[in-house]
Amino acid sequence: MHGEGEMITFARKHEDMKQLAKISYGINSITCVFIGILHTITHFRELKTEQIRRLLNHEIVVSGTEAHIWDLWQGMSLMMGYLLIIMGTTHLLILRRTSKSEYPPVSGSVLMILMLIGVIYTGYYYFGAWQVSGGTAGIMLQSVCLLVTLWDKRKKVTTQGLW
Repeated sequence: MHGEGEMITFARKHEDMKQLAKISYGINSITCVFIGILHTITHFRELKTEQIRRLLNHEIVVSGTEAHIWDLWQGMSLMMGYLLIIMGTTHLLILRRTSKSEYPPVSGSVLMILMLIGVIYTGYYYFGAWQVSGGTAGIMLQSVCLLVTLWDKRKKVTTQGLW
């Protein structure tokens, strides 16, 4: 039998864990939006220059179609910024709709971690240490959310569905 003090302590720890999960989920979501905005601003200020256009003024065949490297570069760069903004905003809206009694969804954390694995991969092979470091920090932060949520669900505390 648990005493009243033990139940209050357990309930407080449960609320602290839930708050930790929501904060870590929110930080990664805001970071996605922030990096997406910075990427888009950088695209228009630094990646859309005449000098880069001249360097990339070549054609290649992609999926059987001739494509200009400049056009591919521009499309991928803009899409990266937009998708980061959309991904972060989507996760913020999910978090906003999560009631006080719920944890952030496990599926959201899993998707964010999968995206961050891609950030680490591309950083390692193409971009550099900043992406590897940022992806690693993001995975660590999102793992806090995921592990706290799964740990508390394992304890059979009432929360939203696992997926």
